[in-house]
Amino acid sequence: MRFAAACLLLTLPASAADREFRSVVDAISNEFHSHPLHIPMFGLVNAVAFVVRPAGAKHIDLAVFEDLDTRGSDGRALAATIRGAVGGSWKPFVQTRSDREVVSVYMRPEGNDWRLLVVSIERHEATVVQLQLNPDGLQRWLTFPRESVMTRLGTSKSRDRDLDP
Repeated sequence: MRFAAACLLLTLPASAADREFRSVVDAISNEFHSHPLHIPMFGLVNAVAFVVRPAGAKHIDLAVFEDLDTRGSDGRALAATIRGAVGGSWKPFVQTRSDREVVSVYMRPEGNDWRLLVVSIERHEATVVQLQLNPDGLQRWLTFPRESVMTRLGTSKSRDRDLDP
């Protein structure tokens, strides 16, 4: 019973910590008169991420919009709206704009972890992802990606090297 209650609590969204994520999702919803897709059982992803911590990820929020009509939308104005929704505690990390897409990546420290917020808007779809990352786990994954995956799968490093061409 306690395990079920713990899993249920892990699947509930954090309130204040995800305010900016929800603000960005609301800004996109208002701009394009659309709502994000419902992804069944996505809350279980956070329960698994909390335990397994793939690539240092502890928490994941995801919103996917499809069939957007971006004609007549000003990319610069939308980027400014998103920047306003993100707030001052997030620092721009990467921003790109083209005639086909706008991508913004923001970061902020949170205790010993980092929060990463990625917003990608294309002509007919948009994606918003927020991750809570452990910097040590992320660094391990970036430095040794195959070894990190093989360790998680229970495969030894020596066997993995034998498979290399």
